[in-house]
Amino acid sequence: MTFEARIGRFCQVHPEAPRDDILATRLLFHTTRLLRAHINRALARFELDMSQYLVMSMLSTDETKPSSPSELSAAMDATRTQMTRFVDSLHTRGLVKRHASEQDRRSLTLTLTPAGHRLLQHAIPDVHAAYVQAWLVLDKAQQTATTQNLNQLHERLLHLEP
Repeated sequence: MTFEARIGRFCQVHPEAPRDDILATRLLFHTTRLLRAHINRALARFELDMSQYLVMSMLSTDETKPSSPSELSAAMDATRTQMTRFVDSLHTRGLVKRHASEQDRRSLTLTLTPAGHRLLQHAIPDVHAAYVQAWLVLDKAQQTATTQNLNQLHERLLHLEP
């Protein structure tokens, strides 16, 4: 049984349930999972996943001002533990280098190594192609509207944060 059918059954038992809101939320969760898996498949030949790729892509633009793990965590909406795991795996492969911060020796900054830059340059075209392939279902106007709608939802949820 599809999740849509299950939501329909749930809403029959609970007629006060906001069916369309529930359906949209579940669809967004499922779509996010499928999109992440699609991008991860594009990155598999590079032995990267989307989170590692995002860390590397953000670090690739940080040449004049290296990022700290906490800055990357905030940008990626990842926990400190998750960020540590991402960075550890990239560091072990020689793709990211850790440095003591010049401002605060207790803190770390991260930079992409030359090997990291090379790997990223090879991965970028495959990731961009995967993005385009996923979004081809929408024309430019629909994609723009979808982005605007998602931004509105994002802003609303930010205002609901405690």
